[in-house]
Amino acid sequence: MSEHQTSLPLDTDYSTAPAVVPELRDEIARAWGLPLGERAEICFRGSQRAAITGILELLSSPDCPWNPRQPLQLRIAGFIFSSREIERWTRL
Repeated sequence: MSEHQTSLPLDTDYSTAPAVVPELRDEIARAWGLPLGERAEICFRGSQRAAITGILELLSSPDCPWNPRQPLQLRIAGFIFSSREIERWTRL
């Protein structure tokens, strides 16, 4: 192998780690009143988007000290959005 080449272990399984540990996610879910880490249907403000169903994921933790009025960056079914865009949600 040349000194400019790197060996990558491509035969290992890829897995994404959660953005926030479950205990912290659950505490944030309670503070913001959202079903983070659970299967839910999210309806968005305005009529441009229909409801999306899937696992509601938190992409990054909010600033400390927590302010529930701070928008959260969320994802559901691959769609990224702000918590301010949610009109209503239903836990499934």
